[in-house]
Amino acid sequence: MNKSQKKAVWIAEKVIKGLVVTPGLKEMDVARAIRVKLKQYGTRPAFRTIVASGRRAALPHGFATNKIIRRGELVVIDFGALYNGYCSDITRTVVVGKPTARQKRIYRVVKRAKLRAIRKVKVGVACCEVDRAARGFIAGRGFGEYFIHTTGHGIGRKIHEAPKISKGNKHKLKAGMVITIEPGIYIKGWGGVRLEDMVVVTSRGCEILTRAPGFLK
Repeated sequence: MNKSQKKAVWIAEKVIKGLVVTPGLKEMDVARAIRVKLKQYGTRPAFRTIVASGRRAALPHGFATNKIIRRGELVVIDFGALYNGYCSDITRTVVVGKPTARQKRIYRVVKRAKLRAIRKVKVGVACCEVDRAARGFIAGRGFGEYFIHTTGHGIGRKIHEAPKISKGNKHKLKAGMVITIEPGIYIKGWGGVRLEDMVVVTSRGCEILTRAPGFLK
């Protein structure tokens, strides 16, 4: 990992920490605020920003629309910074107002799945084992059918690079690889939760690069 990518991560964290999501805003308003902040830091979005609220949060790639964000809704926010040719990528999920018991439960399942996958990351570990750590935990809590994408991917000059952190990939992790860990649960008609962090692979495990706090406990 080089200094440019570290700066891209730093910028994304600054932006997410300063983001305010309130009832009445449109998803596009949130995406615009992210874009403006990135520009202030001398960079631009690494990819099309995802802001998906309410039932739309069940869409893994719910790009921002003119939908109005309402109190009580979950909002999935996924964006990255492109700095000097290198990308960052971070996802957080916020609830606008007080979370319900179901929202908190599903959030905690996703958070714990993410942490289990991160603990599995280490030089020599197969990508499918990392995926299994997250996928197995979510399945064990009764939400397996709602985790509908891979657990992560490599990231560098492009937002999606090898290796895929997927159940069919036996490729072994190498020192210095930068990957994402991003499990999610997506329930049609209800909404969804995704949490994503970037990590760099080391011989002892990994270093978590994106440490901005989550929005739910």
